[in-house]
Amino acid sequence: MTAEQCFSPIWKMCLCVAVALSLVGCAAKHDKAVNSADVQVAETTSSVKAASVADSDSAFEDYDDEESEAIADPLEGWNRFWFGFNDVLLLKVVKPVYTGYTYVTPAPVRTGISNAFHNIQMPIRFLNCVLQGRFGEAWIEVGRFIVNTTAGFGGVFDVAKQSKPLIPVDNRDADFGQTLGVWGFGEGIYLVWPVVGPSTVRDTVGLAGDWAASASFWLSEPIGPLDFEPTLAASLGFRFNDMGTVISTYESLKKSAVEPYIAARMPMSNIAVPESWESAPMVMRY
Repeated sequence: MTAEQCFSPIWKMCLCVAVALSLVGCAAKHDKAVNSADVQVAETTSSVKAASVADSDSAFEDYDDEESEAIADPLEGWNRFWFGFNDVLLLKVVKPVYTGYTYVTPAPVRTGISNAFHNIQMPIRFLNCVLQGRFGEAWIEVGRFIVNTTAGFGGVFDVAKQSKPLIPVDNRDADFGQTLGVWGFGEGIYLVWPVVGPSTVRDTVGLAGDWAASASFWLSEPIGPLDFEPTLAASLGFRFNDMGTVISTYESLKKSAVEPYIAARMPMSNIAVPESWESAPMVMRY
């Protein structure tokens, strides 16, 4: 037997052992890599959970801060009673009547009535824009009034919106209640009035100021030549014409909110609310 023949089995055995050790080493490295990946995944999951908990705590802290800034409601019993009254009045009385009104009154006619009412309310918006220092918007109101009163047949048609300098601005805050806020007056406590709806002490005073600046006031006795009752009836008729938006907004609020009373009160505070709820405090005012 030659030396080559003697060492051949030994060589083959060593080669097999080397291959086996290599495979064992690769398997060990693979297990180590898998374990390392599992550790990394676990650490990442823990970090995500911790961040989620932190965000949740932060969200609750923000919620607590917002709740602390909610408007004072010391007359909640009174307010809840009239809120329930207004709810029944709006949905059980006003809504059916308004539904019949829309059935017999075409949409273009209702739009014309709404435009005319908005036009004659120009003095309120103009005065409050001036009192708030918004002089550019005040003159836009004057320009729109002149154009719509003449070319728009008394404001029935909003022809001024076709002119870029006279595009209507968002003057939802152009009322005397907001003017008092600009002057630094606080809102006072939360109030709910029958028919009028949710308000505050400041906005209640503002309603009186807006009425004094309205055309209805100056066209009624003893100030003007017309009787008070017909002028008030015309004003209420104009407001009834626009009740569609109020009803749909309030129904949306009731459907979305767990507690409609609290939801209607939220826009009176500094708490951010969905855009569709912004008109909720004016449920019965318009």
